[in-house]
Amino acid sequence: MMRLAAVLLVCPVAAQACPLTPADGALVQQGSVQLAWRSEPGTIANGQPFVLRVALCPQTAKLLRVDATMPEHRHGMNYRPTLKPLGPGLWQVNGMLWHMAGRWELRWDVQDEGRAEVLRASVMLR
Repeated sequence: MMRLAAVLLVCPVAAQACPLTPADGALVQQGSVQLAWRSEPGTIANGQPFVLRVALCPQTAKLLRVDATMPEHRHGMNYRPTLKPLGPGLWQVNGMLWHMAGRWELRWDVQDEGRAEVLRASVMLR
């Protein structure tokens, strides 16, 4: 019985379903790759650090790099985020900080079966 309880605790993370749904976070798709993301805390605040939780489908896709820029201002973040794998298709992005209000464009560089994909999302920071 104890063994079964341990398996039940591990399986939901490792057995992430594909395709992703809005319950997984904001959805972005490019080519064969689907990505869901959400920030922690849930509301991104000007000048406050935050973490991104990212889920990839297919789960074999690898997150290579994350960045954010302000296209209208022609600059990006003052910090370089770091990536932490959490399990198949699951990633944590640490070190995110948006230092001014306006439109930010998130960019995820992903590799899937040797193909490079770039996924983007636009976020308005007030």
